[in-house]
Amino acid sequence: MSDSTAKVYFVAGATRGIGLALVGAIVSKDTSAKVYAGGRDPLGSKQLVDLAAKYPGRIEPVKYVAGDQEGNTALAAQIQKKHGHIDTIIANAAIGTSTGKVHENSVQNYEEHFSINVVGPIVLFQAFRDLLKASFLPRFIAISSMGGSIEALTQVRVDNAPYGVSKAALNWIIRKIHYENDWLVTFPQCPGAVDTDMLRRGVANDATGIMKEMLKAITLRQPDDVANSLVDIFAASTREKDGGQFHNIDGGRWPW
Repeated sequence: MSDSTAKVYFVAGATRGIGLALVGAIVSKDTSAKVYAGGRDPLGSKQLVDLAAKYPGRIEPVKYVAGDQEGNTALAAQIQKKHGHIDTIIANAAIGTSTGKVHENSVQNYEEHFSINVVGPIVLFQAFRDLLKASFLPRFIAISSMGGSIEALTQVRVDNAPYGVSKAALNWIIRKIHYENDWLVTFPQCPGAVDTDMLRRGVANDATGIMKEMLKAITLRQPDDVANSLVDIFAASTREKDGGQFHNIDGGRWPW
């Protein structure tokens, strides 16, 4: 039976870190929410399984592989059958596994980052576009990074070429989606400096030492704290006020 009354969310990359925290924040703040929590091995994440058990019937762990057209289409069909629409998609799945300068990275490193960080959200949007159109207030939010700001390159010269260029491309795609779909609220969102496995790996692998020095000057926020802020930002967002802009966690805007 189709349930058209629930407010339906999909969070990609929901098995740990910011994605997992977003799932928890959504269900705790929005009592009408049904959240599909996507990951490569969702039932292999004890934290996600435990969270779903805490909110029976409101969180559904589902298999999601970034860029998998067949899998994304099948997932959209599943949600279509149950709900007939989707209200908010948070494209959070990403990798940041390589550091180094442009010439120091292999073509394979660039291809891997583009496959997940850019093609992943494109395939996700294509698969779910009709379901978003069926929502009263559809939102497609991409988790991006200050590392994708071309202007910020002149201020923070971290050697993370594959990650940075993939996030810059993601920003372009989301801004293009904004202009092509006048019914949609969509924007790239930087979560700020968050204490995640990805960030810690990046700091450990940064040969320049710049990231380590940067972290000495700031306090890393925890995923749960950041997720609470992000959910509030998303819930209050409108096309007129926020669409197609590069958001920072403090409510400001990053330069492209």
